[in-house]
Amino acid sequence: MQTIQMLMVRDSDKLVLGTLEHQDDSFGPIEPNLPCPIDGASLVRYDAEVSWAGRRNTEVAHLVDDEVVWSDPTPIEQLRADAIGQIDAAGEALRMAILSLPTQSEEYRRVEAQARAWRAAGYPEGDDDVVPRGVTGWAQAKWRDGWTNRQACDDILATADAWLNILDTIRDLRLANKEDVRHAASGTETNAIVADMRTDMRALAQQLNLTLTE
Repeated sequence: MQTIQMLMVRDSDKLVLGTLEHQDDSFGPIEPNLPCPIDGASLVRYDAEVSWAGRRNTEVAHLVDDEVVWSDPTPIEQLRADAIGQIDAAGEALRMAILSLPTQSEEYRRVEAQARAWRAAGYPEGDDDVVPRGVTGWAQAKWRDGWTNRQACDDILATADAWLNILDTIRDLRLANKEDVRHAASGTETNAIVADMRTDMRALAQQLNLTLTE
């Protein structure tokens, strides 16, 4: 005996109301008079698996030309707004994870500002010039490698620029995906765009050894 999945399909508009398991001894067609537990609906054999798992709670399924077609009756404007909110949340989760790192603390930002100002002034180290403490501190820590103040300054700013580049990448992805959503024609498209954004954020987080809470 084989267990097969039956669709409970509303007669008026072919809306799939749910599924029902049926024990089929013959593996053949279902009897036309097999009763459906829902009034105004019929049981239809459908060999593919139909599940609501992972679907939006507003999505519905219709049986169209013997195929199950999913759609979302929610207005596209609402779907777009929901998707934009999810994209912003995904980007913000990674951004906040980055800003919580020690390298993004007030100490590092202050040293970065010192280094930028010193480099902009042309790395002055004359008798009357004062090299920022944040720069000399890093140069002294790297004495084994013989680092100069200028090398320390450049290293500080290279590290800062690398983190800023990551934040800019998050922003670029957020803006691009939100704009794609504004031109999406269906809930399926908006869902796919949100999924892509989350995938990109997880990939970046993995590169940075960060854990995201979604």
